[in-house]
Amino acid sequence: MTFESTDFEALAREHKTPFYLYDMDAAIAHARRLRAEMPSNVDVLYCLKANANKRVLEQLRPHVSGLDLSSGGELELALAAGYDAHAMSFAGPGKTEDELEAAVAANVGIVSVESPRELRRLGAIAVAHGKVVDITLRINPLSIAREFSMKMGGGPSQFGISEEDAGPVVEEAKATAGVRVRGIHVFSGTQCLDALAIVANIRQTLTIATRLAKEHGIELAVVNLGGGFGVPYFPGQEEMDHEALARAVAGVLRDAHASSPALATTRFILELGRYLIAPFGIYVARVLDVKETRGKRFVILDGGMNHCFPATGNFGQLVKKNYPVRNLSKLAIGADAATAGVATLPQEVVGPLCTPIDSMARAIELPRADVDDLVAFMSCGAYSYAASPLLFLSHPTPLELVRHEGVYSVARERRRASSFG
Repeated sequence: MTFESTDFEALAREHKTPFYLYDMDAAIAHARRLRAEMPSNVDVLYCLKANANKRVLEQLRPHVSGLDLSSGGELELALAAGYDAHAMSFAGPGKTEDELEAAVAANVGIVSVESPRELRRLGAIAVAHGKVVDITLRINPLSIAREFSMKMGGGPSQFGISEEDAGPVVEEAKATAGVRVRGIHVFSGTQCLDALAIVANIRQTLTIATRLAKEHGIELAVVNLGGGFGVPYFPGQEEMDHEALARAVAGVLRDAHASSPALATTRFILELGRYLIAPFGIYVARVLDVKETRGKRFVILDGGMNHCFPATGNFGQLVKKNYPVRNLSKLAIGADAATAGVATLPQEVVGPLCTPIDSMARAIELPRADVDDLVAFMSCGAYSYAASPLLFLSHPTPLELVRHEGVYSVARERRRASSFG
């Protein structure tokens, strides 16, 4: 992320706080590097759930192959942002009748089917529309690598069809009017920082897909490999070598393409959300008050968990760990306090809400925060605004800004609770 040139105080004076800022110049460069390393038969889909800001979607559109959707609302937003429905894959364990109707009507490219009942419902809707819908069957594998911090397979799960039960579902899908089986989808988990585990997971997905193709005579026009590429948030986590990871994944897919007849003409899908946008977002709030009480220094911000819930540790963490936090008023964003000769002290950074879980950082070493300082939470481009309880206590939602082609602009205005009705 290259926010070193950003004048945060000027942005805060102009737009007030709290706000998000997304560095789309850096995000686009990252996406382009990844795609350049991949073979031409790999489609990189952006997972809308990570960050559904419309401006972000519009600016990413030329640099990704399409979108991974998980709701009818995401489908509406994707179409409004100018994406071709045929370049979308729609997954999710609980698609409603209305969502399936919308997907069929819009000609969504692939619907990932997650249960026999969903298969029958989709088939009936497609027949009623006089259409044949391309589907992948989502498989819950028997095992997944432990390096995926949030597991979506490998055990009992609402996601997909158990690998050991897949055979009869494949046969039923082949016989279901209104659908055409185009391949297999496996999404094992997310937030993996081990390149070897990611590659091993892809190999396992290819093994599952080729076995089912051989046993049931289905064409593998598409194999959706899922995603799970992680980003570091916490001390001790190391960033993966992006280029080396991309080359390793590309190598596995080239080998599979060349060595397996079932994969000779397959297109592969990678679903990436956090990996494409998380490092390029920052949440900025201003210090309202500072309290020294019972041996602790509390820094109280004008925004908290209602705006940036994952920083509290309540979004997938078993043990609270602090996000990377910066006191922008005391130290340049890319600077090291020790190297710069700036003293630090432990502080509790909290939001303004009437709940004890509104703790944004505990006992974190920062340059002394004083009233009116700007405090930033890094790596907040994904699952931050989108996963926060924005209406809790009826504070206004945070402003969202983007930097694109060096220009800063408003990507989503603040909204007051009264505007939601």
